[in-house]
Amino acid sequence: MTTYEVHVTREGDQWLANVPELEGTQTYASNLTALDRYVREIIVLAADFPSSAMAELSLEWSYDVGDELVQQANALRAERAELAAKETQLEQATRELAAKLTHELGLSMRDTGPLLGISHQRVSQLRPKDQSGRSAVPAKNSRSKASKLAARRPEAV
Repeated sequence: MTTYEVHVTREGDQWLANVPELEGTQTYASNLTALDRYVREIIVLAADFPSSAMAELSLEWSYDVGDELVQQANALRAERAELAAKETQLEQATRELAAKLTHELGLSMRDTGPLLGISHQRVSQLRPKDQSGRSAVPAKNSRSKASKLAARRPEAV
């Protein structure tokens, strides 16, 4: 879905919003939470989307109020967005490496955790799961419970 830019200004005690990509999409509210809801409503109406699309809309907000503190908030919000993107990349890289360390190298989850700087429980959560919810990638050196029991029993002669 398209990301819509939302330009916000302040007039008196009201927040005013404009969506330049869609003609005639201006609205206002007394607080930013209500403004978000109203902006989503006008985008759905202007773009002729079903009302169920409101929650899924991607909005990029810019606050043009000229106040230095708001400018600092804009910079902080942009930094948070960059950090969230980096965190997503880091999560994927950690997931892939945890699977390789436990499956290809045969390391235990307890050994893999400290190598990655996470807990062994988190390693367990990151490993791929099959449809039953169990780990789809068994550790290389793991044996089934039955094979462990069989190894302990003396063979009948």
